Amino acid sequence: MRRYTGYRDFIQRDQRLLVGTALLLTGSHDQALRLVLWSLRSVGLSWPPTLWENPTVHAQITMYRRYLRRPVTTRATALLRLPPVRRVIAVACLHDGRTPEEVATALGLSREAVETEVSEAVTTLAKGDAKRLTTRLAATAAEASVPDLAVRSVRALRRRRVRGVLLTTVAGLIPVGLIAFTLQQGQVWNSALGESNQIASAGVGSAVGPGPQAWQTPRTSFTIRYAVPDKCPDDGASTDGRPAPSRAGKVTCAGWTLKLAGGDEGRPALESVECERPGHCESTVKVPDAAQHLAHGDDWSYWSLSPAVSGDGRRIAYLSAAEGRYVAHDLSSGEKKYLSPVLAPSDTETGTGVSVSRDGGFFVVELNGRRLRTDFATGATTSLPAGQATAAEKAADWMRQTYRVWRDSPSGRFTAAVKPGGDDSDRLHVIDARTRKVFKDLPMPSLGDPTSAEVVGWANVREVVVKLTDRRTGDLLGFFRVDAITGRLHRIAGLPDGDSIVLGDLTEP
Repeated sequence: MRRYTGYRDFIQRDQRLLVGTALLLTGSHDQALRLVLWSLRSVGLSWPPTLWENPTVHAQITMYRRYLRRPVTTRATALLRLPPVRRVIAVACLHDGRTPEEVATALGLSREAVETEVSEAVTTLAKGDAKRLTTRLAATAAEASVPDLAVRSVRALRRRRVRGVLLTTVAGLIPVGLIAFTLQQGQVWNSALGESNQIASAGVGSAVGPGPQAWQTPRTSFTIRYAVPDKCPDDGASTDGRPAPSRAGKVTCAGWTLKLAGGDEGRPALESVECERPGHCESTVKVPDAAQHLAHGDDWSYWSLSPAVSGDGRRIAYLSAAEGRYVAHDLSSGEKKYLSPVLAPSDTETGTGVSVSRDGGFFVVELNGRRLRTDFATGATTSLPAGQATAAEKAADWMRQTYRVWRDSPSGRFTAAVKPGGDDSDRLHVIDARTRKVFKDLPMPSLGDPTSAEVVGWANVREVVVKLTDRRTGDLLGFFRVDAITGRLHRIAGLPDGDSIVLGDLTEP
């Protein structure tokens, strides 16, 4: 159990705080202990935490989400009479000290919605006096009876570990004939989504050759700096004039290359690492099954697909050509989650794609107008109604008619696009997606001749990454961060020229 070094100390240090929070949510000591033990189990399964993770915050967020899935209360106090979502938000912000932005990200809400819920709770419980309500919550939480939960939590992890070994052994002894019989039924069970789907060969697959192998995630503290596509073949296009067979739903090209960056501690998990100086290292990793082209229609048309990389560079998601479904990987833990069922051609008739929240907590897959949202921490997948789309997503049709290429901000409130400059340099437009008006009109610099600009993505909630080229010669001038408010530029070193690039963590290791 060397892996769990420090886990017992963490529990003994923070168990009173966690039980107090759970008591505020449930009103019952028994229910509070069950909720805390569940959250500690979640923390233990991903132990040890990375340097930038806070296990206390992990446990608290797990409790919020778990309680909202099963809201149980036993007493009729004023706090417990609040709606479950309002109660969780009030406890998180006023007792646990979480910011509205943190709570909004954890619960999948907007910051404005969180602030409104806090205001309503303060008005209902303390007549608008937030400080008074915070004091009352602290006093109630202090009444919690807190046994030592460390022994029970560690014992539960040990039982789970032994059970996992036994299940793995039993699974390896299943007769091959039983597997063949199951596949003959044409069905597989997607345990991550809880639904039955057609086997991969009947849905999305590879149209050329035997297909790539599923990627095995290296467990490393390195983060993804960027991803670029590998060179594609001719997609198997027919050149003899005969009618092309239908390849709808087939991946005709796959393979992306990741550039990872980090310090010395993440090197053992990677095959090749180059260090410019101590603590500043890079590695190149191939993801062979990440789809680039997905065929649709009855001709040689295809959708161009890109992976989604979280802003911290720790997680990546893509359509797997090997498994025929969307998958997400976490580099720090080596964990993998399924984001969709095995796809059929009808799932991709009008396009498909995947996006990720900036912190990597949530992934959204689009399938023919249907949107699936997956919480990476729990693996739970739900369908999103159209009303939950961000302002930027709702403005997509308008953006498509107005601009050729655009990129949505991490908040979903703004989009960035380039307005051609004619005889002058191009201009960067930052658009308020709710009003669909240009929020900022920023000129791109001219280095003698006019420059052409291309929006690559957002480095963070404020800075847009643009690629500048000399319009006359087509030479690359560089990649730059552009402050969406002031227009100030900062050069980004180390990004390659090419037709496509997906950004990750652009901070220096």
